This record gives sequence, C-alpha cells and structure tokens, in this order.
Amino acid sequence: MGGNTRHFKVLLEDLQEDHRISVKLINTSRQQGFSNPMRNFAVGLKTLWSVITNLRGSDVVSYHASNRGMFFFGPPIVALGKLARIPTALRVFGGSFGDFYERRGKVGKFLIRHFVLSSDVVFLQTKRSIRQLRQHSDGRLEWLSTYIKTDSSSAAETQSPHQLRCTKFVFLGHLWRRKGLETILDAVSSLPEDISIDIYGPLDEYTEDEIRERGMGCARYCGFLSHEEVDKKLWEYDCLLLPTFHPSEGYPGVIAEAFAHGLPVITTNWLAIPEIVDENCGILIPPGKTEALASAILTLCTDPALWRRLCQGATSRAKQFDHGIWSEKFVASCEALVSK
Repeated sequence: MGGNTRHFKVLLEDLQEDHRISVKLINTSRQQGFSNPMRNFAVGLKTLWSVITNLRGSDVVSYHASNRGMFFFGPPIVALGKLARIPTALRVFGGSFGDFYERRGKVGKFLIRHFVLSSDVVFLQTKRSIRQLRQHSDGRLEWLSTYIKTDSSSAAETQSPHQLRCTKFVFLGHLWRRKGLETILDAVSSLPEDISIDIYGPLDEYTEDEIRERGMGCARYCGFLSHEEVDKKLWEYDCLLLPTFHPSEGYPGVIAEAFAHGLPVITTNWLAIPEIVDENCGILIPPGKTEALASAILTLCTDPALWRRLCQGATSRAKQFDHGIWSEKFVASCEALVSK
C-alpha cells in the first residue's frame, strides 16, 4: 500500500518494456522489521555491495528513495558513481525534500548539498521542492511528477449509471488523522441523508467500529482495495475526498487516479497540491476545517452544472499524469547523461 511503491513499480515496468533500456534492479526494501537498526544496516551493506558489483558495464546508476533513505544512502551512491565515473540519477519520493533539507542542522545541510544535490540529476516530484532547493544545488534538478497507469477498458463494465447529482463520495488511502479522516467524520453531521462517503484503506489509526459509530450512516468503512480493485471501484463514485495535511504530501497519486476516472476532488490548499488542483477540476479548502469540507460537499451536491464542469476538467487534467510521458522523460534524462 502506498503511492511511492506503485510509482516505482510502474516506472520499472515501463523501463523493462523499453527496448532501448537494460535494467538491473537492486531492491532496497527492508520488508518486515524495517525499524530494526541492525536490519537496516545489513540491508545497507548488502545494497552497497550489489551496487559495487554491478557498476561495471553500467551507464547510469539511479537511486529512488524517501527523504530519509536519500539522506542516509544517497551520499554513498553519488560517491560510488563519481569514483567509477558513472553518472548518477537520484529520485526523491514525495514532495517534502525541500522541507526536510530546511529542518537539518549545518552538518545535515552540508551532506545534502555536497553529496545528494551534487548528483548529475535529482528528480523531484513537485515544483515547490525544486524552488526550495534550487539555490542550494550545483547539479540539475528536474521535475518528475506523480504518474499513473489505469485500465480504461474496465470503465464500461463498472461505471455506474449516469448520475444527475453528486452524492457518492469516496476516500482512499491510509486511515491517518493527518490524511483528514477527522475532518470527514466531523463533517457528516452537517450533510443530508442522501450523501454517502465510502472509506477504503488499511485501519491504521481507526477501527471499523469507530468509523461506523461516528459515520452516522453517512460515512462507512468498506475495506482494503488492491490497485486493480481501486481502478474498477473509482468508476462507481462522483467525487474524491482528500482533506489531507500530511507533512510529506507531494502530488497524491490518488488525486491523479481520480482525475483518470473523471472524478473532481475536494482537497486541501496544502503544500504543492494547488499545483495540480484548481477551480477547473476540484475545490480547495483550508486544512482541518470541518465546515469548509461540509460546505464544499453540499456545493457539489446542489450544483449539478458545477459538478459536471469539474468532471470534465478532471478528465482533461488526467492527461498530464500519464505514465508514458514521465517514463519517457526519465529515459531522455538518462540518455542525456550518457551522451554527456
């Protein structure tokens, strides 16, 4: 479960299908026991050895990681690349690496500037992160957006009959307070009876009973979905809810998924989200504002013309998240490094 896992998988699949590319994958996942320092150290040593043994014959070394993974493991990857005179391409998941940099002390900032941002290219998910780090980087910072791969052939089988009103709302993701679940559950008392909010995801910080009791018949927990099930399920809804204030939020993949299914989004004016959601495809509300969420839901419910216009805007906006566009950009950037 998680957008970063899905994004990496899609990129890897695209590279493996590209006849111009030969890929050797080194899996850095820690699987179970990821919080165990000894396991982390063992995985780190194993990964470093795998990188060293595969440098010969490679044209580019590309490392993909979270903020912490990039901070701790990016420097040795860049150092090995420089020693072997092989270009490195780093890719940071999420949209908060600029914030992560600002929170480091002098030593941490020095390490990031000289051993991460000095990579031949650093791919960042949001334009906001690029703006934050541009002045600290001597290398290339490139935009590599969220992207998705959907199965549009399932639309005819699963799409619900054409709706005249927006009444069926959906939340998809980790059930964390910082993803806005409290805002949703607090808003249901202000909504009419014909509104439904279905909640999908792993039960991280909530229980099914708690959601049922606080949902008051309006919001209900519907279980966990695989990505394939998400692709089919989204056709059944009218709008996505994501009132997030997650501190590492970039471009949430679930928003791109919603757009690909013609769903507008009610989400928050938070970090880089306004870079992909505007008045043409959704409604932005302040984080943590229950009244604003309820008002936005009621607006779409009572204004069918607005809802249909936002649906059209969402479908149009989905084109910028096509995985093929961003996979090709990644390949072109790596080819440029090799040519140089």
